[in-house]
Amino acid sequence: MKSSITFGRLGTHSLLAFFLIAFALGCTRLTPQEREHYASRVYDIPHERVFEAVKERVRQYPMGLQEADPQQGIVKSRIGGTTPGIGATVGYQITVMATAEGERTRVVPSWQMNISSEPTKTHLLPVTIDDRPLLYLEFFDALDEQLHKARQ
Repeated sequence: MKSSITFGRLGTHSLLAFFLIAFALGCTRLTPQEREHYASRVYDIPHERVFEAVKERVRQYPMGLQEADPQQGIVKSRIGGTTPGIGATVGYQITVMATAEGERTRVVPSWQMNISSEPTKTHLLPVTIDDRPLLYLEFFDALDEQLHKARQ
């Protein structure tokens, strides 16, 4: 009798352990989601060169370049375009901060999404890193390539 109770308890504990492990594995993500992994990079390159490369990178987006202020270190794209038939402004805007840190330069891009249905108004909401980790990777891969070519 005692052995069946022990096996019963062992089975219950094993089942609980299985569900706990399955739950923990289900909550983990395959890609790193820490903001610092994606959100910024520091380059051992002077601010002026990095700023010009950031401008060129933003210019490559379909939205195109809207504003570039080297004193503030801000580069912005335009916001999407007009959708045929409905006349609403849709799409994303990227804003990039390029900040000098001594001889190094930190680059921090951020995306916003327009949710306005009116063509003359915009209502921008941030695109979170959990929603768009590939935006960071794509941005930095192309920027790294531009800066690598500029060094050669």
